[in-house]
Amino acid sequence: MLRFIRFSVIVFLSCGIVHAQNSGVRADDFGRIVLTSYLDAGKVPIPKNALNILRNRLTQISTQNGIGGSITQRFIITANVNVLTKDITPTVPAMIALTVETTFYVGDGVDGTLFSTASTVSKGVGETEDKAFIAALKSIRPSSPEFGQLIETGKRKITEYYNANGDMYISKAKALAKEERFDEAIYMLLCIPAVCKDIYSVAMDEVSVIYTAKINTLSAKKLSEARAVWSSGYDYDSAASAAELLADVHPDAACYQSAVALSEEIAKRVKELDERDWQFILQEQNNVHMEQMAQIQASRDIAVAWAENQPETVYKVVWW
Repeated sequence: MLRFIRFSVIVFLSCGIVHAQNSGVRADDFGRIVLTSYLDAGKVPIPKNALNILRNRLTQISTQNGIGGSITQRFIITANVNVLTKDITPTVPAMIALTVETTFYVGDGVDGTLFSTASTVSKGVGETEDKAFIAALKSIRPSSPEFGQLIETGKRKITEYYNANGDMYISKAKALAKEERFDEAIYMLLCIPAVCKDIYSVAMDEVSVIYTAKINTLSAKKLSEARAVWSSGYDYDSAASAAELLADVHPDAACYQSAVALSEEIAKRVKELDERDWQFILQEQNNVHMEQMAQIQASRDIAVAWAENQPETVYKVVWW
């Protein structure tokens, strides 16, 4: 009998590199506490199929406790696996029996702070060690009470983190906006959960401000480019090129009326040149500007697009 064979899963931060991919991000995950399920396949010395089972258990634990989601953030749920016993059964054919202790962790995946842990012991029997591992991990029940406590403690710590650091997030977002990194700033603010009521309210006000700054800045650039293109030729070809740029001027942008004036000037000139009507319509402006809630919804779409185009999130790994 071999006892307490240690299969330490490399699970947390510092001394190494791990990845969590932004994929399938959903807009309705913003404003919620979300845990990112993480395991580093390249560093985990357990069978690949068993690793997939463990990864599924991580996701199921967070989902069944209401904080599963698609957003990759700094807060993670991960696990460590130890084989307590390994036996060969006296059967024909002989089988491998494993007793496995799996410890689950919730914590800050950036600074390495552990929030909560929960452990469970499971057994598995199989024709091979791989199959025994799979059987043992499959027997873990995500609905077990200890996992509920694991998540509740983690949620409380995450809430405390945002309440303590919300002002820093807002200051950082403002700085990003000044660098015209609007999408990143919006994403950062939208990750603040609604349960942190005071800082969430301030963050949503700032999302509206940054969204407006984004459409004003980008629309002004498009208008300037359209003017330059038009003035380079004053003919039908330059009109067509200018039209492509003017089409990107947002109807709520401060420069919208200037874009309308330019489009009217171009249309008049094209008519004078060859009696042709210039077939171009600017985005239609509403009678009222977007309300804040509509801006936040549009901002969520921006944040989703930004997140899905980011490289894999890099964590540092520690032996926990």
